[in-house]
Amino acid sequence: MKLRFLKYFVIFVLALLLVGCWDYREIAFLDFVFGFGVDQVDPDFVLITEMIMSTGGGQEPESQPVVLSTKGRSFSSAVRTLTNPAGLEIFYPHAQVFLVSEEVARNGLLPAVEYLVRARDMRTTTPFFVTKDCTVEEVFNSKPLFAKSVSEHLASTARLQSSLSTFLPQQVWEFVKDMLATGVCGALPTVQLVQEGTDKVPIIKGTAVFKLDRMVGWLNGEESQVFCLLQGMEQSGRFVMETKIRGETYPITYEFVNNTAELSPQTEGGDLSMKIGVELEFDVTELGTANFSFHDSSIVASMEEQLAHYFNRRIREFVEKTQKEFGSDILGFGQMVRRQEPEIWRRYSQDWDAHLQELAIDVEVKCRIVLTGVRAYPITPRR
Repeated sequence: MKLRFLKYFVIFVLALLLVGCWDYREIAFLDFVFGFGVDQVDPDFVLITEMIMSTGGGQEPESQPVVLSTKGRSFSSAVRTLTNPAGLEIFYPHAQVFLVSEEVARNGLLPAVEYLVRARDMRTTTPFFVTKDCTVEEVFNSKPLFAKSVSEHLASTARLQSSLSTFLPQQVWEFVKDMLATGVCGALPTVQLVQEGTDKVPIIKGTAVFKLDRMVGWLNGEESQVFCLLQGMEQSGRFVMETKIRGETYPITYEFVNNTAELSPQTEGGDLSMKIGVELEFDVTELGTANFSFHDSSIVASMEEQLAHYFNRRIREFVEKTQKEFGSDILGFGQMVRRQEPEIWRRYSQDWDAHLQELAIDVEVKCRIVLTGVRAYPITPRR
């Protein structure tokens, strides 16, 4: 019995040691795509890719990005066509970013994402962006200040969302999920080019708002910050607010410490409305010339009240813009009603777009100052 057990144990260990990949590709015959995007879909797909070319030898060869453009009648044909000028098999699973131009976004993203969802060698977890006031090719040909490639720069910046707070990161599968769902619309972060000396540098700032698969408008960085707050994303970014202290106004800098948001449908009296409850906690990171002590509870209470009024106004302006100007339900009000109030949803679902624009919104914001840096007193010069 022991001998039989030992035999099976040896076979099991050998099976683990000898296991390998179900398939393999020689790295020497592959060209790795770091980032790719679509500048046009009609009459031909214009595919832009950024790959890394290694030069030199030794243990630390130098690398530099190479941007290639190709055309094809479909996305997949453009992907295959790129193999010829590259001279190697193009490998997409390691791509760090996927971009589409504003033109493609406004005409409809379905042709640009259908192949990504269907193909076996594409990852739907790739971060997804829309370019603003520039093309995908111009973005890939720009010069990030520190990263070796634009794709690496954008992927690294996307990971810093909580501290920047000016965009909502999205992967391909997340946008497709919202595009196919009922009672919610999609949104994507935007890439822009800014001038730094003689070069143009890509930054991620703002949000492209969609209705189905078509882009219908933009949100700037401040509006995108509100969007992230209402989506419940953890924030640690900073902002400056003109704050009144003892009759004088000072530009005081605040930093998010904690944030929670609760959105829920209300059906009192038979009428549908939405309630938005937000609780925010802040650190005061810079007072400038303001001279007061945080031990004065009346001043702290006044600052908290001003912060609550400030974010209440910003949230209302944000919701009104998405509701009335864009007619886009990017907060997913309809989805919440469908899940929590199915009877009400059956009454509103046939003409939800019209009801969305007239939907009453009740906003309640509570703010607390919980930190004041490392001191509670101002810095007062000696007289």
